Amino acid sequence: MTAWSQETLTLLAHTVHYALVAGGLIGLGWLLVPQLVTPHGSRAARHVADAAPRDPFEARVAALRTAAAHGRLATLEPPAPVAPAPASASALTARTLPRDVALLLPLAVVSSTAAAGVHAAMGPLHFREATLFGLFFAGAALAQLGWTALVLRSVTPALLRAGVALNLGCVVLWAATRAWGLPLGLMPTPEPVGPWDLAAAAWELGVVAACAALLRARPPTSYAGLRLPAWVDWHRGATTTAVVSVLALLVLSLSGAGG
Repeated sequence: MTAWSQETLTLLAHTVHYALVAGGLIGLGWLLVPQLVTPHGSRAARHVADAAPRDPFEARVAALRTAAAHGRLATLEPPAPVAPAPASASALTARTLPRDVALLLPLAVVSSTAAAGVHAAMGPLHFREATLFGLFFAGAALAQLGWTALVLRSVTPALLRAGVALNLGCVVLWAATRAWGLPLGLMPTPEPVGPWDLAAAAWELGVVAACAALLRARPPTSYAGLRLPAWVDWHRGATTTAVVSVLALLVLSLSGAGG
């Protein structure tokens, strides 16, 4: 491989990596900023809504407290029935979306994208070691990003199985290089474990676990029209994973830690 083509691939790998980090930060801003700039009046309205009794039991407790405070506990009349407070749109969505759609599917997408970011970041370093290693990292990053793109379009059992095979294969290969090295003189001695490869392995195992759980949870005939839900409809565990993943990629990128 010529020096020019190697430099081009290195630049491409860095571009992919930092684009993923930047996109993740933009997504975090889109998710978090509206929560921080909510007008005071809206917060007060939410406080009043939260304080309102949601069922007859809460209404009775509130009435008892008020009567006790004013010395009218003995003459308290039964309160009028109170209609339950309407559920918010987010709460309704959380109840109506199946767990596998709101949690497992976003986990698989986030983990695959984050693992691709690691492979893109480490690609240039491995290109300098050996062209074959660099090509593997570039191919792994593209495969994981391509898998994510396909999942965003539609979800099928075959695609989930491919996600398991791709990421489990990466984890097995990584474990072999850390335990024994590679045959045929490619890597005579094991490589040390570093923060980048630990993060990649964790995310790849996340893809494997999420896809396997999805395959167990859904019969083959239930995938028609199945798509990734909007970010605001994700399970809190999936949202937390996305936030942690973006911050982890950012910290690793800024720390200069080796692979």
